[in-house]
Amino acid sequence: MAPWRFENLLVSDGFNPFVALGPLGGLFDRHHEHVRQFLLRAAPNEADVDDLVQETFLTAARAAASFDGRETARPFLIGIAVQLLRRRRRTFARLRSLLESFGKTPTPPLSTPEDEASLAEDEARIRDAIARLTDERRLVLVMVEWNGMSGVEVARVLGTPVGTVWRRLHEARAEVRRMLERGAP
Repeated sequence: MAPWRFENLLVSDGFNPFVALGPLGGLFDRHHEHVRQFLLRAAPNEADVDDLVQETFLTAARAAASFDGRETARPFLIGIAVQLLRRRRRTFARLRSLLESFGKTPTPPLSTPEDEASLAEDEARIRDAIARLTDERRLVLVMVEWNGMSGVEVARVLGTPVGTVWRRLHEARAEVRRMLERGAP
């Protein structure tokens, strides 16, 4: 009798993830960092990012038939991440609010030179300003500025007119600029 192994159990059930996930693994290798960076900027809770990245690729595998065959899968994957982010926000809003009210995890002190400390403070102020934006403005800003998506791609992903995307982007930039100039956290 062969020794018990996890992969043998799956193969005996007719599913071999080491074969079936080959294309998904390639897709993950090419695009996971783009999806992760998008979610780091768009998700209000950084602790959810890795779970959302994983869920994005698993959902992409199930939704592969709806992929429209464009040159790159990145807008398709970011669109899935947006939908998952929206769903998670709706589903767990009360729980997240309660958990966040208990406080954030303290970060270890930086043992770097003053310049890096100043840079970290500036980055934190920018992240906080972006987090204060409405969902619509934050998603558009992150998709365009950090993920390099075009206005047309963002409009397609969000299901909104292109003009609305550009308006939200303009408003988001102006609002972040105002918050930073006022010295808001």
